[in-house]
Amino acid sequence: MFKNELYRHKFYLLLIPTLLNFQSLLSQGNPNPSALIDGLILNEMTDKNLPGVSTVIVKNGKIVWVESYGYADVENLVPVEDSTVFMLASVSKLFTGTVAMMLHENNVIDINENINNYLPWNIEIPGFNSDTITFHQLMTHTSSIKDHWATMGNYYNSPDPTITLGDCMYRYFNTNGVDYNSSNNFLTYSPGTFYKYSNMASALNGYLVELATSTPFDQYCNDNLFGPLCMDKTSWFFADFDSAEVARPHQFSNGVHVPINHYGFADYPNGQLRSNVMDLANFMITYLNNGNFGPFSLLSGSTIDEMWTPQIPNLNVDQGINWRKEVLFHDNGSSWLWGHNGGESGISTNLYLDTTNNIGICVLANGSGSGLNICDKLYNYSLSASVSSGISPECIASDVLELNDGFSVYPNPTDNVLTLDLTFENKPLLVELYDLTGKLLQTTNSKTINLQNYSQGIYLLKVAYGNQLKEIKVVKQ
Repeated sequence: MFKNELYRHKFYLLLIPTLLNFQSLLSQGNPNPSALIDGLILNEMTDKNLPGVSTVIVKNGKIVWVESYGYADVENLVPVEDSTVFMLASVSKLFTGTVAMMLHENNVIDINENINNYLPWNIEIPGFNSDTITFHQLMTHTSSIKDHWATMGNYYNSPDPTITLGDCMYRYFNTNGVDYNSSNNFLTYSPGTFYKYSNMASALNGYLVELATSTPFDQYCNDNLFGPLCMDKTSWFFADFDSAEVARPHQFSNGVHVPINHYGFADYPNGQLRSNVMDLANFMITYLNNGNFGPFSLLSGSTIDEMWTPQIPNLNVDQGINWRKEVLFHDNGSSWLWGHNGGESGISTNLYLDTTNNIGICVLANGSGSGLNICDKLYNYSLSASVSSGISPECIASDVLELNDGFSVYPNPTDNVLTLDLTFENKPLLVELYDLTGKLLQTTNSKTINLQNYSQGIYLLKVAYGNQLKEIKVVKQ
């Protein structure tokens, strides 16, 4: 099982029939369908042995392409839909880096300070005990923390890890931990002087978010990142999904796609996130819109610009803060985009942003072959003037959300109290508030709904008014 980076290769492999999901096309409504692009993607899937693929393009704040192909589960002939959830592998690091930069922007942490200021025990690079390790080094792969795969393989389990993130970090980094090894877990370089891609450094970054906020890392992401961006099908743990909605990883062996069991790993902030292309479209739109998603501000434009600036040009010219540059090819040449790829056993993912043309490309696959050439084809298509019409994310709330037939709810988002404005009085009223897991939080017959005791995020308001029933997503800031 590898969180390695995927590079371009040319394979000549046995052709395997692949399903194009016209049902997905009809249900989601691809704004700019193209039989030519479908054919190119299907050919790439055959060439790279990808049983299922889900794709999306965003441009100028809208989804201009969404299409899915093949099978989420070859064994049971389950097709991939635009709503199908995939493990993101190392694309997950973009989200871990995002929440860390949110804390930096809000002065909860300083990315240039010593991480030992937050840890309950110290981490030191052997031979450089007096040198400081910083958040910045963790997010630019210059911390001198090394991946020891013989040890990290023990952190895998099915379908979710069985030890906590904190226990995993203690085992690997604490000198008293059972997995501590001064030579295998660390490089022989002073922190900040050598570039080496490190998954364990990214996992540690997530653990530091947990410590700095006194909130489990996954819960902090739910409340402050996934919820506000309406990423309802995004979670760090498999247990949060219905298994039927998650694409099974597949390996290619003896000419056939062989599904493998779902799995997870205790160092999960570096690669265990699962999501679908519709949720990831919201994430890309937010970054391309200077950190804004409707009324919600995730990060400032200046912070995003910093993340998209080469941080260590003397060591690696393509490395920003967690984001990395990748070249994509098109009819008129090539362009460098900011993004990340990911690879795990039976998983391949790519997400890239063209900040000049306001374009985002994402390709998720449940096979081990690279989807990077598919990104090329989608990027080339996205540059076309004909790719203009698009659909906006459904859940962006307005200041006053109008409901037909005589009532509205405001303000949305809110810091505290929501109010129902009822045009017609003296009708039976029942209001229920749910979190995004479907848990009922509050029931009232009042026209005011107090959210003061709830954390920031997205909630579902169900309003029964006379013989009408409405469901509204509301945002607690």
